[in-house]
Amino acid sequence: MNKRKRQIIRSARKLFIEQGFNDTSIMDIIAAANISKGTFYNHFNSKSECLIAILEEAREVATNRRYEVAMNKELSDVNVLIEQISLLMHVNREHNLVRIFESISGSNDHELKAVMEKHLILELYWLSNRLVDVFGEKIRRVSFELAVYAIGMMQSILRTYVSATGQPASPEMVVSTIIKNVETIAPRLLKNENQELIFTPDISQALINKIEDRPVSKQLIIDQLKGFINNLTEVDSNKGYEYASYLLKELDSKEEWDSIFEAVLSAFNRTYSNTPHEAEAHQIAIYIWRYLDINKEKRT
Repeated sequence: MNKRKRQIIRSARKLFIEQGFNDTSIMDIIAAANISKGTFYNHFNSKSECLIAILEEAREVATNRRYEVAMNKELSDVNVLIEQISLLMHVNREHNLVRIFESISGSNDHELKAVMEKHLILELYWLSNRLVDVFGEKIRRVSFELAVYAIGMMQSILRTYVSATGQPASPEMVVSTIIKNVETIAPRLLKNENQELIFTPDISQALINKIEDRPVSKQLIIDQLKGFINNLTEVDSNKGYEYASYLLKELDSKEEWDSIFEAVLSAFNRTYSNTPHEAEAHQIAIYIWRYLDINKEKRT
């Protein structure tokens, strides 16, 4: 992401938080970012597209942190799952997205609604698989339904807690309680083989099919890393360059990677935080984490 685009996103985020999405105009963003109208439209076709970039950026940050939290830990550890789920709430608060979510509630913008729906489905799909990691393959048949219950409870509890106390609830406290409830519900769903599920496998698959994720291949990652390295300049971190070069070399020469590779990947991701290369570094890291996951699944 270039410097000018990041400048627009930061100015827009500040305005969306202070004024609300609906009450912020493109001209407001242009004035706050101190850019021309043409520059804005070189990067975004609409105000909604600008907001989508803000939401995608926060999700990428949360996704990377989730991978890092689980690094060298057992995926069956419920405490790892609780920390991973809580991370998304913490990132939303760090980026002040709660105020933005409130301002776009009930929006009829089709593009924006589609992105919000995609994020929800991604979260449900991720959580349904992580619940299987923690509670075992035996719950696979009901895992998507359990994920829907969990996220529904989280959203309701967080809103109600703020209404009751005027303060945000601790994500870890809320998530820990909900996961215990999910663990209690699971045996009841599994007890009767003929019990009807709201989210049958067919419905769950239909939702997952709506996600248009870019396929992750080794060559895609290598090409993106090469382009990333070529765009680095003398003012950029030498350590960051070394990390990127190491990742490229290892990807180009190995099929299996060890914990050193994962540690370098985390360091690479952190090195470019708060730099013009942050968004692209986050995206590369996510691609690599996903590719590592695919390889691990093949070996099991």
